[in-house]
Amino acid sequence: MVKRGRHKLFALLLLACWRWTGVNILYFLAGLQSIPTDLYEAASIDGASGWQQFIKISVPLVKPTTVYVLTISIYAGLSMFLESNMLFKGNNSPNNIGLTIVGYLYRQGVEKRALGYACAVGLILLLVVMIVNLIQLKVTGTFEEGRD
Repeated sequence: MVKRGRHKLFALLLLACWRWTGVNILYFLAGLQSIPTDLYEAASIDGASGWQQFIKISVPLVKPTTVYVLTISIYAGLSMFLESNMLFKGNNSPNNIGLTIVGYLYRQGVEKRALGYACAVGLILLLVVMIVNLIQLKVTGTFEEGRD
């Protein structure tokens, strides 16, 4: 039973990654296409290798896109409900292995009709998402850039 549950958990992780990979690739593609080609041409004339161009031009100029994708991915991971609901045919998985916080909120608020408790869970989720995203913005240095 535990081994089967681990396969389901891996399938849940794979499904969630597959769902968001395409849109994240599009975000990065748009970010890379917004970099002026003049910068790469100038770096090439100055003798920079492809790796140096990537590290010195591409990575810093795609940082806003990276921060955005990281932010929405954290939010998507914490608000995951659809994947678990589809994979386990509802909100009941063996040993609650697929129960997410939003699934728990749904279980309390809709299935058990404990709306006050579900609201409290939702507020805690909001605080967790805000704290995690503020930490992420602080670590990436984006929080300081906005204060200028």
